[in-house]
Amino acid sequence: MVKIILLSLLPFRGIIRAMGVDFEHLCSILKVKLMMDNRRSMSMSQKGKDSNNQLWLQSFIYAFLGGLMVVSLIRIENDLVSYTIFFAFIMVMIAMLMISEFSNVLIDTRDNSILMPRPINSRTLVLAKILHIAFYMLQTSLSLSLVMIIVTIVNHGFIAMLILLLLIVLSALFTLFLTNIFYLGLMNVVNGQKLKDIIVYFQIGMAILFMGAYQLMPRMMDLYDLANISMSIEWYSYLIPPVWMSGSFDAYINGIYDGSHLLFSLLAILIPVLSLFFVIKVLAPKFNYALAQLDVASDKKKKTKTESKEKNQFIDRLSKIFSKTTEEATAFKMVWLMSGRERKYKQSVFPSFGYILIFCLVFAFKSKEAFNLETLAESQKYLWFIYTSIFLAFSITHQLAYSDEPKSSWFYRSLPLSNPGQILMGAFKSVMVKFYLPTMVIIGSVCLYIWGIQVLDDIIFGALSIFLVTSLLFSWQNPQFPFSVERNTNDFGGNFVKGMLLMVSGGFLGGINYGLSFIPYSLFVAIPILILLLYFNLRSYQKISWAKISE
Repeated sequence: MVKIILLSLLPFRGIIRAMGVDFEHLCSILKVKLMMDNRRSMSMSQKGKDSNNQLWLQSFIYAFLGGLMVVSLIRIENDLVSYTIFFAFIMVMIAMLMISEFSNVLIDTRDNSILMPRPINSRTLVLAKILHIAFYMLQTSLSLSLVMIIVTIVNHGFIAMLILLLLIVLSALFTLFLTNIFYLGLMNVVNGQKLKDIIVYFQIGMAILFMGAYQLMPRMMDLYDLANISMSIEWYSYLIPPVWMSGSFDAYINGIYDGSHLLFSLLAILIPVLSLFFVIKVLAPKFNYALAQLDVASDKKKKTKTESKEKNQFIDRLSKIFSKTTEEATAFKMVWLMSGRERKYKQSVFPSFGYILIFCLVFAFKSKEAFNLETLAESQKYLWFIYTSIFLAFSITHQLAYSDEPKSSWFYRSLPLSNPGQILMGAFKSVMVKFYLPTMVIIGSVCLYIWGIQVLDDIIFGALSIFLVTSLLFSWQNPQFPFSVERNTNDFGGNFVKGMLLMVSGGFLGGINYGLSFIPYSLFVAIPILILLLYFNLRSYQKISWAKISE
């Protein structure tokens, strides 16, 4: 794809040189930037090794997501409604992807130290950055729209397809304007580290959004008569950009050229063009200046944040409660703090909280009747609520070993420890107490509210079962110190096997719980057995020697 993009610039070589831009330098810079994009995996992907086909992979994923949306929209007979939803989807997706996927490239100023000392004029650098962003947005918007473009050309003809392409480009331009305002607003409020934290949360939100849309949208659409839905044009319609685009398209395909549709067409063309001019003339210089100030600020303001005294005291008390030795308590406190600072760890783990909520909604509300809490209380769906938490338990422990800065883990081997298992056990207890225990308390409270006190033994049994299975999986994998392994050394074949084993384990435990619920007092007998098994497994893991720790 990189070669195709660079070849597309050849017809404009004369125009580019007339602008005072060195065409060869421009192509060289763009080639390197695009090659880096082609090797940069998506944040939602856990791909561990470098690839030279990431742009094609991203295009395929975006086309698939766009196709899912179009499959839902083809049921809507009103063109104004269906294309309004489509353009809203395109604009939201481009904005979210610009923030979550492309932000690391946008705010990365490391290439300045390489390019600025070189004999490259400023116009070449500015145009390279603009074209880089333009190609990314064009690839994203066209990939998301691919299925809709095919549907449009089949239903309305070739001319309608060309108009749709123009409106998609205009939508992308206006989204670029909104995204620039978003970045500038954040840069004026937060420093560089806070900005990166906010971007991580956007990435987490995107992962949850994709999962939620995939699981919930088809079920929600079955509840409503979307085929006959309509939309009336009100005064506020002129303030909604997707309506501008859909109104313009509706004017052509249905031959409606009244005042409202003509005004929509004017807004759809004029506002994005003016916003592009505003971005180039006003926002781009301000963005570059804010980016430079961001670097200066991050260099000047490298202060280590001291944790509040109350927070440290709270962690100390927890470490004493759940740890037996000083070494284990120290590891407990260290991992507690680091798990809240490691961006990649949060990016990998936090979506699991959203997945639990989505799966609970999917299992609980499969039909209109299920929305009745009384009907829900008569079922045994509380088992779904309890055992969906196994995904979180697996994620927080499995991702514990990985870090983007594994070289800093040298200090583990410098510690005067005869038994490194104490560090591993302190780390395991820390993430389970910090993340899993509060989640289970919330799930248990919801179950008690809906199903009553009679499910308390099921909640305790389920929590202990998941704790035991997670500890077994944690002990069976190669022992690794927390945050000590580079992420791209991940064994994906092994991860797939572990993921399948996890799903089987969740279903197996839920089946055992369901079967024991028919035997009176059986869970009260099983709970002490689970506690003993968990105790002996953790005790054996504590005795891991240095020889078993992987390099």
